[in-house]
Amino acid sequence: MAAWGWRRRRGYERGIRARLETAGLEVVVHQPLEVRLFARLKRLRAKTDRIDAALIAAATAQVDTVRAAQDPRLAELAERMTAYEQISALAARLKTSMEHVTVPDLAASLGEQIESLKRLKARLAREIFTRIKAFEDLAARWRLLQSLPGVGPIVAASLVIRMPELGALKRGQPASLLGVAPFDRQSGQWRGQSFIGGGRSRPRCMLYLAAIAAKRFDPGFKAFADRLMAAGKPTKLAIVAVMRKLIEAANLVLARQQPWLKA
Repeated sequence: MAAWGWRRRRGYERGIRARLETAGLEVVVHQPLEVRLFARLKRLRAKTDRIDAALIAAATAQVDTVRAAQDPRLAELAERMTAYEQISALAARLKTSMEHVTVPDLAASLGEQIESLKRLKARLAREIFTRIKAFEDLAARWRLLQSLPGVGPIVAASLVIRMPELGALKRGQPASLLGVAPFDRQSGQWRGQSFIGGGRSRPRCMLYLAAIAAKRFDPGFKAFADRLMAAGKPTKLAIVAVMRKLIEAANLVLARQQPWLKA
């Protein structure tokens, strides 16, 4: 089966990707940086449309794993989830800006905008939940994920929509896919710190909120985080470690089709 690849351009690739997958083609979507780094590896400095096309084709040929075709149901839900996230971010920025507003009428105007955004955010969340519950398989995944400590309806929806691979991954893969798996940096006798990086930023932001809640209110996760901090680890590192345990638990719950049992 032929494979097509191109560089991501802020979602403009979605339509053609859907058409190609409908035609039975495997599709690889590259980040622009990936292609440029591949060009650097090949020591190619010239840049024209013809060279770029050949470069993308060569980079695509090097991919040894191709993701499954996108579920059209999840594509639509992802757009709604993105809108929810953008509205949330906008409301948070306006709320922060109000801390420095002293003019009464301006403060009132900003307050009205914030309340309007809150209503829109709530409506988008309801629409997302309604559409997930309309499909038996998605609804089952959504409910199972909510059995995890700290994972509420919106976080579970984010994982259902943005991480459809959960339940079919091997141990360690979910954390790597999310971007919370630590990578060592060592060279010779030099021993650096381990860092996280890459992965899917949108569900990672959502799971960060779940990890904070689990760290505070779930006895098992609280004890785990407290042990790390007692050993001198920073609070943020402990939260990331909780995120790592949560996403691995999410994969296990979906693989077993059994809800999380609290200790």
